[in-house]
Amino acid sequence: MIIREQVLLAPYTTFHIGGCARYFAEVESDADIVEAVEFAHTLNLPISILGGGSNLLISDRGFDGLVIYMTGERVEIRKDDHGALVIADAGMNWDKLVGVCVEAGLWGIENLSGIPGNVGATPVQNIGAYGAEVGSFIEWVNVYDKNECVFKRLSKAECKLAYRDSIFKQEEGKSHIVVRVAYRLPQKGKLNIEYKDLIAYAQNEHALDTIADVRNAVLTIRARKFPLYAGTTIGTAGSFFKNPVVSSEAGATFSARFPDAPLFPQEGGNIKLSAAWIIDNILKMKGVREGNVGTWEAQALVMINFGGGTAAEVVSFAKHIIARAQNETGIILEPEVVYVGDI
Repeated sequence: MIIREQVLLAPYTTFHIGGCARYFAEVESDADIVEAVEFAHTLNLPISILGGGSNLLISDRGFDGLVIYMTGERVEIRKDDHGALVIADAGMNWDKLVGVCVEAGLWGIENLSGIPGNVGATPVQNIGAYGAEVGSFIEWVNVYDKNECVFKRLSKAECKLAYRDSIFKQEEGKSHIVVRVAYRLPQKGKLNIEYKDLIAYAQNEHALDTIADVRNAVLTIRARKFPLYAGTTIGTAGSFFKNPVVSSEAGATFSARFPDAPLFPQEGGNIKLSAAWIIDNILKMKGVREGNVGTWEAQALVMINFGGGTAAEVVSFAKHIIARAQNETGIILEPEVVYVGDI
């Protein structure tokens, strides 16, 4: 393993934003992880983990520590009478893994096609789209605890998965480096095609009869909505804001004020609102540009870097959206994108 100094991070992120890492290590094996963490401890350096770079906003000043870039891409499929256990390294491209699983006839994650990033981020963010969440399929997660310097296996329950949340985003889990993830997938099931975009696709374009059909539909829909899949070089971190989850009372109040707003009932009686709908229909900020950054013309939830954008510009624009949303709706929007470094 080679550790380099002063490596520009912008090319490693889909936002194309970020200064230099003081130290940068490409990590492929468990032994590499141990060596990299030991190096950081020796110099008393903070550590930041980098995978696909798709849900990050890195400071213009970079990261004054060690960036560990996960590159391992091993995949193992263990089929049994109950389906299969799919075990993948953290550095494996997520959409590539979805494609492997669909080709193997394994159900469940086809709705999560096209989500940028790597396997290691899937339990951290508990990624979800088109009516599915990865947490439904995670069996366990292997991690390296950089404080205790030991490998551990966390069960699904121990990962504390919630809407765009997990133990890895909480203080008790911030010392964990995701090394590999195991997903339990069935070999047959019922297609998950009740999401509105998939319903429209099936009605207007192509019947959805197989998991391959669903994967192709999701990829087609994403290509229309997200610049990462629209053949552009525009920088983006994907969906910038979380969909706000509010109490049933707050949801009723919001619905009374904005009767056309979509509402999504959640377990426990809470209501999930659409951040994209708020930004588009109330704030009228879809396709708005300020300087080098703005919201994507085809999807209000996506913030983009037109070229030459800085982290400072993105944060300023995001704060403007947050302030307007709170003032005009009473709803507080929270970034889904993770900030790295001194922003």
